[in-house]
Amino acid sequence: MEVRDKLYELTNDIDNIGLYDPEKRRKEEEELKIEYHSKLAREEGIEKGIKRGASNEKKSIAKNLLEIGISKKDVMKATGLNEKQLSLL
Repeated sequence: MEVRDKLYELTNDIDNIGLYDPEKRRKEEEELKIEYHSKLAREEGIEKGIKRGASNEKKSIAKNLLEIGISKKDVMKATGLNEKQLSLL
């Protein structure tokens, strides 16, 4: 009974009216979700870019090594690329 009365009192207090706006809160939560997922997507994109760059660098180095006459076996050992990947260079 006391809780109900206190809630009623707070709800009808002119100083408290409008302090909690459920629609505003929902929008804020939605904006936070969008911001969070954008950050995750950005981080994932950066990670993929770094991996792609490293892969391209390995291929470039392998190509240069092959061009100067290093054996495929040694190039594979040095770069971690396999024979199929070397054949695509």
